[in-house]
Amino acid sequence: MTSLSLAQERLQRSYSLRLLSFFAFLTVLLLTLVEMRRGILFPLGDYVRVGAPSAILYLDLRHLPLLLVGAFGVLFSYRALADLERSGTVPVNLRQMRTLLGTALMALLVIDLFTYRGVPASRIIAAGSASVGQVFPLAGLPVWLRPLGEAANYLALVWHATTLGILIGGLLLVLAGGLVQRVLMSRRFLSHLGAALLALPYPFCSCCAAPVGATLLRRGAAPGPTLAFVVASPMCNLTTVVLALALLPVEYALLRIIGGVLLAVVATYAVSRLASRWAAAPQPGLMPATTPALLSRVADGFTDLFRFEKLLEGPPADTPGALIAAWAKSSWGLARVAVPVLFLGAVLGAALAGSVPATNDASGVLLAAALGTLLMIPTWTEVALAAPLIRDGFTGPAAALLLTLPAVSLPSLLVVAGALRDYRAPCLLALAVFLVGTAAGIAFL
Repeated sequence: MTSLSLAQERLQRSYSLRLLSFFAFLTVLLLTLVEMRRGILFPLGDYVRVGAPSAILYLDLRHLPLLLVGAFGVLFSYRALADLERSGTVPVNLRQMRTLLGTALMALLVIDLFTYRGVPASRIIAAGSASVGQVFPLAGLPVWLRPLGEAANYLALVWHATTLGILIGGLLLVLAGGLVQRVLMSRRFLSHLGAALLALPYPFCSCCAAPVGATLLRRGAAPGPTLAFVVASPMCNLTTVVLALALLPVEYALLRIIGGVLLAVVATYAVSRLASRWAAAPQPGLMPATTPALLSRVADGFTDLFRFEKLLEGPPADTPGALIAAWAKSSWGLARVAVPVLFLGAVLGAALAGSVPATNDASGVLLAAALGTLLMIPTWTEVALAAPLIRDGFTGPAAALLLTLPAVSLPSLLVVAGALRDYRAPCLLALAVFLVGTAAGIAFL
């Protein structure tokens, strides 16, 4: 073997080692965060709990070296990888390696997400019940501060899922061109079904699914299949189906599953078709031309925040190092927009939640369906809310909440409207969810 061949082999081995090191250190970092969030490795009594009565972190001194190793390992291995790429001497197919890394990263994030959701799901099934999480006491807050407290409590409960949603959304923004072309660009019914199937591995709440949907929209996905993905993720993901079957009476579990499929596939298809015919000509912004100038400028400024494709301007991410840099940039850009919008939407939603269904009649069902359509909840919380209502005889409101609470929320609708630069489809989707929830509630009175 010549000296040139030996040098190329060493370079190839060195590059592969740096790439594997990056992936290994990222795996350590992500799984350590899951361990800190769920308390998996050690007896629960050994942890220092943050949050009461619902813990948002389980801390142990043994986490510190894992965090440091993972974080510094990711940073240094990426820099070493990028330096070798910039030298222009790497004797490997960088575009092929980039595709391989992107696929591996998406698989890692999905595994991480399933671990994050699967641990509490198994605990809930073992306990036979679920509860509504509360990170800190809210009862003592002044009335005017209560919406802020509710919003802060909600984001504290879902910070990990939100982070994973942003990371997945950022990676999809970089990688999703081929996926969008194959599955999500068509307006046909089969595309809605395909988008719903694509959402099955993603057990997000509506607020975490919306940023992912926004990135798909900005990459060219059709509105209908995108809505199907956003609704199917909280309604049809596999862990939710398992919990519904385990914790709800059979008829309510079937309602949750069948109703989720109808909303995710059939309702979003009808909404997208109707929204496309709402106006004779598409509007350039979120608001129609008759809107007052100030409100129109505010709406246009809001939608400008969601032009995530701007994050991809520049050289193409056709090497692993460039992919990692583009992923970090797109995820940060997505987080800067999505997190504030979700928080403000959570505040508005909490301000609307001044009453709860108190009667098992048509008025109680209507109130439940309206609140369920607007309010945001962590994944599976609809099961925890519906189970005691069913036990106490509020069967109609419980049925309405099972379908409306997870499907959409005011924050998720705002995010989708901003990404679409149009209010028609989100408004119609909210109306469809409300009507389906109302019909289910009336049927279960």
